[in-house]
Amino acid sequence: MIQTKHCDLCEHPKRDLKNGLTCGLTNKKPDFKITCPDILLDKIFQEKLENVNLELKRLNEKISRKYWTFYLLIAIGFLLIIGNEFYANITLSKSVMRWKFRASAIGAGITILIFAYSKLNRFRTKLTASELEKSKIDSVLEKYGIEYEMNIEYKEKVHGNQNVEITTEYKNWTKKRTTTPCIINC
Repeated sequence: MIQTKHCDLCEHPKRDLKNGLTCGLTNKKPDFKITCPDILLDKIFQEKLENVNLELKRLNEKISRKYWTFYLLIAIGFLLIIGNEFYANITLSKSVMRWKFRASAIGAGITILIFAYSKLNRFRTKLTASELEKSKIDSVLEKYGIEYEMNIEYKEKVHGNQNVEITTEYKNWTKKRTTTPCIINC
């Protein structure tokens, strides 16, 4: 339902089990076609916009590190699987010991390969979900003709918490600029 994207950013929605999503002003289900004439974009909108953009920035900053970790783990896994025969033949004299070592090394290599893939897959799922959430918000704002530029600046880290200052400049909207300091756990 397209209206829920608008209502998720508005200050007026009401949700309950009996009626589902309704407008807090009209007590009716949303029935607008393109834009809502009564939409109020304020704190909920600002918070969602900042959270989505901050999460996306944090994930984008981790992309290269995640891929390097993936490639390193893949290399280690394949080395264990392929290189164990050479090492076992040189160091172990009994064939029973050699086969136990080889089986253990192959098992460890396969485990590392599975771990590397699942770790990268979880990261890519988070990144895709974050990009999708941002595109939903941006598509709603586009319908209202609102454009924005967001500057996220990391400040000092205190007791494991990262201070962040988010400055948002809006174009084609009455709210021209907001600055929000926030703290994220690292």
